[in-house]
Amino acid sequence: MRSAIRSGVSGFLLATGLCLATATASAQGWRDGTPMTTARAFAGAALLGDDLYVVGGDSTSGPRSVAEIYDVRGNIWRPAVALPVGLQHFGMAELNGRLFIAGGHEAPPPRRADDFGGPGATASSAVSDGADTGNVWIFDPNVGTWLSGPSMPAARAGHGLVAANGQLYAIGGRGDGASRVFVYDPGRDRWSVSGSPMPSPRVASAYVAGGGLIYAIGGLDSAGAASSRVDIFDPSNGSWRTGPSLPEPRAGHVAAVLDGRLHVTGGEQRRPLRTYGDHFVLDLATNVWRRAPSMPTPRHGAVATATADRFIVVGGSPGAGVYTVFTESDVVDIYSE
Repeated sequence: MRSAIRSGVSGFLLATGLCLATATASAQGWRDGTPMTTARAFAGAALLGDDLYVVGGDSTSGPRSVAEIYDVRGNIWRPAVALPVGLQHFGMAELNGRLFIAGGHEAPPPRRADDFGGPGATASSAVSDGADTGNVWIFDPNVGTWLSGPSMPAARAGHGLVAANGQLYAIGGRGDGASRVFVYDPGRDRWSVSGSPMPSPRVASAYVAGGGLIYAIGGLDSAGAASSRVDIFDPSNGSWRTGPSLPEPRAGHVAAVLDGRLHVTGGEQRRPLRTYGDHFVLDLATNVWRRAPSMPTPRHGAVATATADRFIVVGGSPGAGVYTVFTESDVVDIYSE
């Protein structure tokens, strides 16, 4: 299955004159998981027990609402309850046995007859491309459906949503006040703005909690360039400090913490177009990065999790930039040391 996917993607990229970067290290430590049912990039994901929920994502027709569950122990997929709206570039996290989705780029509302020049059409009738949102959706497996939650203080997309200290933290991305940290308190069921502003706001970063801290890793800076910067947020006092820089600038990558080590892989660059499979590991005790075996399929816009002794990377796209939606992947790569 993987070879067929690779061949199809490589053929498309070669036909369009775009080269697919290959991994620069061996695939030692990596193995194939069962492919996802729906290939996609820019989805959201969160682990609930042994189930990895993968929700939403991009497509040639716009943001998706589809949801699937990957059983990380059984290595099988099964369908899940779809989102009420199509969504991409959002934050997703698990807190107290429930799944939260916050913000993102939402699909446009259904078209009306006058959008197509039908009865009642006017010169001002236009088809929307959708918009960034501050809406929140909550899934309780005991209820079995997505319910609307309290909206964030402002619309935001391309950010991270991280659970830490019994609360949710929306960090980075684009939107009004994107440098500020939005905090959700489940006890009060409300959001607030808390802590110091992010010192270098970015989009397409990777966000992960480790050792009671939240790491904002790489991403695109205000000039649109990939960054190697790592900023660390302390939820206990709302302060930021600078962490050890990534060995190389990255954007659109994924990260997860496994056994006290922070794993980062994937990403893209726009000039020239390229995707990466490089795999970097930060020891949180020593703050030293090392290079690990590269992911077999270079790609960006994936989702990732860590559980037991595995770092799992799902979906994404091996095509960078405008080629992303034409090369979305269903691949599951699993790393074990």
